[in-house]
Amino acid sequence: MVWILRKIFKIAGNFYWKIFGGIFLASIWFVLGFILLFTVVGFPYSMQCFRISWLTYKPFGKNLVLISNHRIASFLWFVSIGWILGSISVLNAILSCATIVGFPLLGQWLKVCRLAFFPFCGVWK
Repeated sequence: MVWILRKIFKIAGNFYWKIFGGIFLASIWFVLGFILLFTVVGFPYSMQCFRISWLTYKPFGKNLVLISNHRIASFLWFVSIGWILGSISVLNAILSCATIVGFPLLGQWLKVCRLAFFPFCGVWK
């Protein structure tokens, strides 16, 4: 019985997330991954962008664990474009916190924000 309720809340949460900004952020990650796909240096970053795009499309029911591997790649990402995507996520988290309707999405925005800043240090299940 409990797993049915978890499944229902996960589906409802993902639907709610998509309405209030999830599709927008997932499409940004997908387009960025597609652009990086055509560069030699950006190819490994593009694969991670596609993974993060899927996570930002359906974040409910997934746990994020940060581990400290690939520090150099994460630092290069943060310096180049990670701060922009992270700032978008922080801004959306603040806006979600300011409204009663968006408050349930705060944890998901912060999860995506951590991945936006350091995408090579995150593992999700």
